[in-house]
Amino acid sequence: MKMMKWFLAAAAVTVVIALAGCATARPDPDDMPPPPAGTERAMLANAAYVIYRFDLPAGAVWGDFSHITVDYMLDERSMRLPTRHWRLMGVYREEHFTLVSERFGWRAIPLGDQYVNDFGTGTWNGPFIMHNNMGTPDWGSLGAVADEWFTVRYDITGAAAHAQFDRINALPAADDPGPFFVGVGISGDDMFHGITQYIRNVTLHHRTDPALSVVSFGSGFEEPTFAGWTCCAMFSFRVAGPPLPAGEVAVAYEAEAAGYDY
Repeated sequence: MKMMKWFLAAAAVTVVIALAGCATARPDPDDMPPPPAGTERAMLANAAYVIYRFDLPAGAVWGDFSHITVDYMLDERSMRLPTRHWRLMGVYREEHFTLVSERFGWRAIPLGDQYVNDFGTGTWNGPFIMHNNMGTPDWGSLGAVADEWFTVRYDITGAAAHAQFDRINALPAADDPGPFFVGVGISGDDMFHGITQYIRNVTLHHRTDPALSVVSFGSGFEEPTFAGWTCCAMFSFRVAGPPLPAGEVAVAYEAEAAGYDY
């Protein structure tokens, strides 16, 4: 088992997460092309999501913003795999994330049925499904072409939320200044169908002034941070790295967790 390693790299380094009992072989990230500059690479299976944080400009509040967009890129093989979800999860708060283990070095929102949220409204799953995109996307309607970037727009009003969505606790008040945490990603329909994707420009859009829109710089935690189910429910590769100014070097990390059930 690898311990946390920290080092500098121009291209970020893969994070692997494999939960207890999973028989899925670990794909070799060296066989994959390097991620484009300023992106994250994730392999998501069975309702796993990558977490992003939004810090608003001074004086801005949740009600000033209208929607979230995310840029994705998938190869042809990943686009053929059956998809379980491509939801927007949230809004979570910083205190909701659990440092699973200092040894394994990652944080998570556990989505399993045995984990109830702090508000008495159910799990951390259904009550936080803000935009309920289910099943394999209609790639054509999204303008998605293999190996090219395409953009998904997510509703943040609750109008497209799951029936269990907790509007009181998961939907921020209009005057809430944040910070806000959401989960995004295109996830395979079971543990054997990990969908590899590149992610960039996770953006919270201002209603009237594009200059005040917020591009997320990752989860904000030092540790790799995900939302996912426990025990055979997900494994993920993640490449650290928000969009970076030209010439700036990313701080990268490598961590591995295996055989652990929260």
